[in-house]
Amino acid sequence: MIVVATAGLPTTIFAQQYTIFAAYLSGSNEVPSVTTAGSGIAIFQLVAVGHQQIISYQLNLENMTGVTGAHVHSGKQGENGPLVADLFNPSMGGPPTGAINGQLTKGSLTSSDLTGPLAGQQISALVNMIRSGEAYVNVLTTQNQKGEVRGQIS
Repeated sequence: MIVVATAGLPTTIFAQQYTIFAAYLSGSNEVPSVTTAGSGIAIFQLVAVGHQQIISYQLNLENMTGVTGAHVHSGKQGENGPLVADLFNPSMGGPPTGAINGQLTKGSLTSSDLTGPLAGQQISALVNMIRSGEAYVNVLTTQNQKGEVRGQIS
């Protein structure tokens, strides 16, 4: 809490602290690596909403076509791991994307969005995974169905 004096009257401002994580995506981070002109960045912001934590996110891509999915996976750099949260899944709502040069998706993750080894756990389990260097973003395309660009979240 911050108290500021304005014209002799005290004003109280409640400052909320945010935690930001990012993943820089490239084909060279894929396992095995992929040659592509595609790249991207995923930004994650940990926010307290009442007594619950959520992670808001935005995923921007450049030089990508035919995106079929974007996910958070469990795994250290250089190793593949299971999916723990969906960021973008057009198979549920339509065909792959056309060309993407900008925002692919944005949204928020709650504990009910966690899958695989994190199913039934709180968002704090994903945050702990990120902080220990064991979470990455993977973007799949029609051309590279196991992943075209990837980046560790830190």
